[in-house]
Amino acid sequence: MIQMRSTVLAVIVIVVLVVGLIFYETAVAPDKEIETPTPYPCPQATPELLAVEPVTSPTNADSQVITVRLGSGETITITAESGEVNAPAAFPAEIDLPLSPDTVHHLTVTGKVREIQQGDCTYGGYTLSTTTDKNGDPLIIETR
Repeated sequence: MIQMRSTVLAVIVIVVLVVGLIFYETAVAPDKEIETPTPYPCPQATPELLAVEPVTSPTNADSQVITVRLGSGETITITAESGEVNAPAAFPAEIDLPLSPDTVHHLTVTGKVREIQQGDCTYGGYTLSTTTDKNGDPLIIETR
């Protein structure tokens, strides 16, 4: 009987110690600082290419189709002496530019690159502009 009481008493002491330790850890122990993971920088995006096919000059036509390629393009704008034309940036975009008679048209082609969100990274959302075709020749159309 004494041995059984000793065993029960020993079990009670162990249980009290374990429960006390658990309460101590949750109530008294200092909180551990939770480390915030260091954000990784976004990978560098490859810039999009704005390319314009060569134009026909001189011409007698009252308009000319300008072919523009812009990866991830949103809109294309062509500005010349005859005015401004806007179009969605299909790939490739074929834009009909009205021409004024007896005029030298200096074309400026501008393309807006679509903004894309990938996770925490944002790409695009910028504008490219050129006054030369894909061969480096000036975008000039002379009408007669």
